[in-house]
Amino acid sequence: MLMMFICLLSSTLLSNMIIETLLIMSFIMMMFITMNWEFSISSVSYLYNMDFFSYNMILLSIWIILLSIAVSLSEHSWKNKNYFSLFNTALLMLLMMSFIFKDFLLFYIFFESALIPILLIILGWGYQPERMMAGVYMLFYTLFASLPLLALIFFLDSTMSFNSMNMYLSLYNHSIWMEIILISAFLVKFPMYMLHIWLPKAHVEAPVSGSMILAGILLKLGGYGIIRFLPMLVKLHNFEMKYVFISISLTGGLIISLLCLRQMDMKLLIAYSSVCHMASCISVLLILGELGTKGCLFMMVAHGLCSSGLFYLVDTVYKRSGTRSLFMNKGLLNILPNLSFWWFMMLLANLAGPPTLNLFSEICMLLSLINWAKINMLILMMITFMTGAYNIYLYSLSQHNKYLFSDNILMNCSFFNFFILFNHLLPLGIMILSVMSFCCFDSL
Repeated sequence: MLMMFICLLSSTLLSNMIIETLLIMSFIMMMFITMNWEFSISSVSYLYNMDFFSYNMILLSIWIILLSIAVSLSEHSWKNKNYFSLFNTALLMLLMMSFIFKDFLLFYIFFESALIPILLIILGWGYQPERMMAGVYMLFYTLFASLPLLALIFFLDSTMSFNSMNMYLSLYNHSIWMEIILISAFLVKFPMYMLHIWLPKAHVEAPVSGSMILAGILLKLGGYGIIRFLPMLVKLHNFEMKYVFISISLTGGLIISLLCLRQMDMKLLIAYSSVCHMASCISVLLILGELGTKGCLFMMVAHGLCSSGLFYLVDTVYKRSGTRSLFMNKGLLNILPNLSFWWFMMLLANLAGPPTLNLFSEICMLLSLINWAKINMLILMMITFMTGAYNIYLYSLSQHNKYLFSDNILMNCSFFNFFILFNHLLPLGIMILSVMSFCCFDSL
């Protein structure tokens, strides 16, 4: 892992960066193929921990950031590309540290520090002047939710030994407000409905690489934090507030899916669809069942790849037409037929169609939620139906109808565009084969 990071750091300073990126991605793909899907935990030391969750999140982080750096090379109008690559490398280091450290204070420090590079990317390479307001929204929403968590950590453990046992013992005989403070910092980053206002603004104003990182990795930090912190609350108080959070998440997921059908901005539609997907993940994690938690992790990895690919697709169209409006970008099938195939595959993954990892993870989460409470079946049916509806809406409206541009305005896509899109879909296919093979051998 250290050698891989050194190679990535050196690639930011060399001209043959594409070759080095390809070599590193090939190595990571071999790690995806040989992925161990066992649910065991192996502690490395008192401070470090590498387990099923951190291993997969580190792989996802490296993969998405490598694709982000590769995309930045094709942006000929960008200045200071070395700084952009440096911010990406710093972000990768912070993410890896937050996934590896099991000490609560160090986890919190790296967890919050990961917002700094993405904030600099949005402010430095965003397209519109409104990026300043988007950065302020993201900063204040996340900080206002996370600073109480820091105060709670110091309040509960005065020995400055931030291990799980001290935190576990300190949570006895404390009010339910402490439980809410403990989990709110992660719900904002997921984000949960009513705490999601910052996300569409950040996505719309971020450059394509920033949107890829934001959707592919940073949203999953909230889920990882819930996986680490929530078991303590469940063991102590059974966390009765989960009924409130699950109700808000599922209801909000349905409302957001309806809102997606009203969007004309393609980037905004995909940003809202991320909130809809994460609503189911929040509900499953709060139940804390083994099947649902596994399915949620698979969904976080799969959604990180397909949503990142969708943002890249929108940017590819935007660079050729000059607009993200669905009304203006009609009939792309007539002009860019090669790109329509990638639209179909990415949206198929986004609506959890076969044979992608999204379908497997969606089934695991649905089974877990329905098994926990049969009444969830009704709202889950509506959310699943509306998820398919807005994905079909996006594909049909963008690919069909009469196009408004002449053939010479929309340039054809290059091999590089297809290479980036292929590397978003390839891990989804590789991982579903790995998961299914593991399930088959496990049942023998």
